[in-house]
Amino acid sequence: MTIFSRQTKQENIIYTIVWIILFIVPMVQMLFNYDPDHPMWFKHSLLDVWGSLLLFLVIFLIHNYVLAPMLIKHKKAYQYIIGCVVIVAVFQTCQCMHKPGDGPRWHSPKNQMNKEMAPPPPNGRPPIDKHDISMFFIVVMMIGANLGVKVYFMSEEEKKRIAKLKEQSLKQELDYLRYQINPHFIMNTLNNIHALVDIDPEQAKDSIVDMSRMMRYLLYDSDKHYVTLNNALTFLKKYLNLMKLRYTDQVNVNLDIPEPSDEDIVLAPLLFIPFVENAFKHGVSYDKPSDIDIDIQHKDNRLLFHCRNTKSNTKHEYGGVGLNNVTKRLELIYGNNCSLDIRDDEETYDVLLQLPAMTLDEFNMIDKRQKSENN
Repeated sequence: MTIFSRQTKQENIIYTIVWIILFIVPMVQMLFNYDPDHPMWFKHSLLDVWGSLLLFLVIFLIHNYVLAPMLIKHKKAYQYIIGCVVIVAVFQTCQCMHKPGDGPRWHSPKNQMNKEMAPPPPNGRPPIDKHDISMFFIVVMMIGANLGVKVYFMSEEEKKRIAKLKEQSLKQELDYLRYQINPHFIMNTLNNIHALVDIDPEQAKDSIVDMSRMMRYLLYDSDKHYVTLNNALTFLKKYLNLMKLRYTDQVNVNLDIPEPSDEDIVLAPLLFIPFVENAFKHGVSYDKPSDIDIDIQHKDNRLLFHCRNTKSNTKHEYGGVGLNNVTKRLELIYGNNCSLDIRDDEETYDVLLQLPAMTLDEFNMIDKRQKSENN
């Protein structure tokens, strides 16, 4: 890894432009004061100014590539402070030793000849004056500005890294949710279909078709960033049909969903299934009737998902990985644009999920805004 690859390309470009401007400005200013009778003045004065700027540049490079990373990346504040004190002391020493004694450097020869010559410094050494104090504050501000810029760019880099990790985590959580649904669901459904082959061959055939379409949805459609509401509802109906094969008539499943619509409403994939799976897992009792009521409505530009189930006698800890998974996904995808209310009573478990009913363009817009806020 080279020294320049440790910081962003944008940061390096900014530094390069600033230093090019700093070296060009003195030359342009002196050109306006150029005197043909004193051509050597221009050359020596420009070299004198560039020499001072070169000293600033050396200090900047040392601070930018050695001292600042020592503080920001390695958290060595003590060594950083010592390093800064040393380079500022060296800078001030060089300034005092090479400070001109005939006034400001950027005055033209005509102006300089009209000024009285400054008295020689005592003992042949320059005293500390306003020039030295000004240079001290300039170098300190330069170090502070460089440190501020580096902290800003590093914080932006860290935000991007965290946003990328969140996006990867979201993808992994969705994959985990899909694979979590697959194994036990497939095994139990195949067992039920196998039992139906002799009892009701036609229903067994229909169940195989439903299962095939569900697997296609899980493998392909749910891998997308969004699914249409119609597809999500179709998947939910097929999921419930296959789940009913496992239970007797004592399990009463009520589903109330809107009819298929031409509206291009989209939502994140597999948002409803964890709650429905949770209802079957914790709500089905084998010694008394059980109810699972699922109601999905589209009202006032909102999607309302309501799932209510009676509790079984078996004590379970509600939630689990699937519910935690979908809660994180809701937060990452929709942010404050959705709400999830869960009421855990003694006899029933009630979930109300509210989502914005968005078109594809609106969904992409909110997704971009969420990513921007994460960055």
